Amino acid sequence: MSRWFSGVLTRPATGAVLGGPLLILALLLAAPAAHAADNDFSATFTGRTIGQADMDDGGSVAVTEAGASLRYSWFGIDYLNRRYDWSGTASLPFGNGSDPWEQLHMLRLRADIAEQLGFGGLGWFAGAGLTAGWEEEMDDAWGLSGSAGLTWAVGGVRLRGGVAAFAHPVGTRLLPLVAADWGNQRDLGFSATVGFPETMLRYRSSDMFSFRAGGRVEGNTYRLADDSPVQREGYMKTSSVTLGGYIDITPLEDLTLTVGAEYLTRQEMRVYNSDGDERNTYDLDNAPALFLRLSYGF
Repeated sequence: MSRWFSGVLTRPATGAVLGGPLLILALLLAAPAAHAADNDFSATFTGRTIGQADMDDGGSVAVTEAGASLRYSWFGIDYLNRRYDWSGTASLPFGNGSDPWEQLHMLRLRADIAEQLGFGGLGWFAGAGLTAGWEEEMDDAWGLSGSAGLTWAVGGVRLRGGVAAFAHPVGTRLLPLVAADWGNQRDLGFSATVGFPETMLRYRSSDMFSFRAGGRVEGNTYRLADDSPVQREGYMKTSSVTLGGYIDITPLEDLTLTVGAEYLTRQEMRVYNSDGDERNTYDLDNAPALFLRLSYGF
């Protein structure tokens, strides 16, 4: 975190710097709902395989993800590993004919809290996080995030609004936190969350089965290796819009298996130099994906 802390807060905030904030927003918007559960501790394991996607300038790539999340009370830690399977590397617009990178890592430490004020259905939430995305070296890979906002429960709907701030070597960003929750996803029948960066419609048919469909905006920013053939000591941001349908299976009260089919569109990679200045943008074709998640709380 050394070389950017003295200057990052004075750099211009570029509109392209959405990779980290989008994921932080998703975690923060989910935080109030997560604290509605009775479990102090929870563990979640995820896996996803993303099909081959062609790049506009030649070559293609498929991605396999594996992640884990642990949460106790207000605090959580998340780790995600992304492994890349490149094809047609000689035609890729970067990498000099070799695999641009083999795997990328994402680590997040976060704390969040949500409480009721005790009158008029009003409540509040706040959060803070430390995030690192990297290929090999973690130097200058860290970003900071913070958020605060209010909730209001009225007529069976809970509204959430606030602001999130994110600082990273490729820039700083302020983004709104906006969501509306209707119903309780643990109750039988329909429920929904409408907001940014995720909208999800749900139907629970029984204590064991729940069905969901919706979309979300995803993104992460990674620090590339010192000797990266793409950009030495630079950065790469991924972003996409993910549409999906999911089945949640809950054989035990605190154990849930999620199986999903997804479709990634508007996929994009942005490359930055070591100073955080944007160099190039690369588009990828749409791609299907399969998603698995196992969650246990106690």
